Amino acid sequence: MDRRLFLTAAGAFALAAADRVATPLDAKVVRTRPDAIRLDWSGAGAVSVLASADPAAHKAAMRPLASASGGSAVLAAPIAPRPYFLVVAANGRQIRVAERLLPLEGGRNFRDLGGWRAADGRQVRWGKIYRSGAMSGLTLADLAYLRRLGLTAICDLRSPPERETEPNPFLKVPGPTVIAKGYDMAAAGDGLTKMTTREQAIQGFAEAYVGLLEPLAPHYADLLARLVADRGPLAFNCSAGKDRTGLASALILSVLGVPRETVIADYALSQAYAPPSRYLEQMARGEVLAGFSRQQSLALAKLPAEVLEVILGSEPEVMRRALALIDARFGSPIALAKSRLGLADSQIAGLRRTYLY
Repeated sequence: MDRRLFLTAAGAFALAAADRVATPLDAKVVRTRPDAIRLDWSGAGAVSVLASADPAAHKAAMRPLASASGGSAVLAAPIAPRPYFLVVAANGRQIRVAERLLPLEGGRNFRDLGGWRAADGRQVRWGKIYRSGAMSGLTLADLAYLRRLGLTAICDLRSPPERETEPNPFLKVPGPTVIAKGYDMAAAGDGLTKMTTREQAIQGFAEAYVGLLEPLAPHYADLLARLVADRGPLAFNCSAGKDRTGLASALILSVLGVPRETVIADYALSQAYAPPSRYLEQMARGEVLAGFSRQQSLALAKLPAEVLEVILGSEPEVMRRALALIDARFGSPIALAKSRLGLADSQIAGLRRTYLY
């Protein structure tokens, strides 16, 4: 072969390989009707879309749904109980995607932790790990839907008074086992009511997250042990599904090798799924906020708006600083999981085999 032709071909191959690395295929879906979704993607012009009710189905076993171009398409999704999609670009790159927020009538920030990419390019498996707020509003249809998804366990991170105020409906009907442990949450919110500036709120909230590691260590250790044993699919929740649940999600994603900025992005999604405006409306009606006592709720109502936006929201900088504090105190989230939550290196490797694809 002519040397110039060889070098040209090799250069073209290298550029194509570099393009695959530099421009990853990304996609997301949003439900537009009960039987349809909108798919948005980037990193490729035209794509083929396949679907299955199995989140880990092999490509050959999936149902071809459509070919599409232009970066966005509305597609029929006639698969129950929940469709999972494989989006394939012309050059072979592919990504698995599903609705992140579950279509529940009475759900509170109930979403799938799947889909995020680990640093090695693999994705967190869809349909295996769910995060949520309190489930007291779930309807009978919601409960049936979650049973059909195969949910086997719910790790409730709330304190006993919270669980009494908003009991999990699965305690009274057949379905996943609800696991809960007692601890005192009363003092956790007291420091938050003394903040007067946005900066104080961000730093104080980050420190409060790290402070929760001590009382919640048994909960987080049990959750990780269940994941190690692959006792799923499972869900975990607190009241709003953003703070104690957000910290648990950050630890799980970190252990799975998901980059920090992606971990923070997952945390920040609660800003959209559980917006501060919802809680501000509750406060305006004089209601007690989930996760706070009546006294704490009254004290929060007197705080400056810029402080409330942080406490009631999911400001990315809060999780960024919380993780930095974990780095400083324990070495890293993975080091924390090993030293305080019972994980061994072999178990971390096993978690990545089980929950990444």
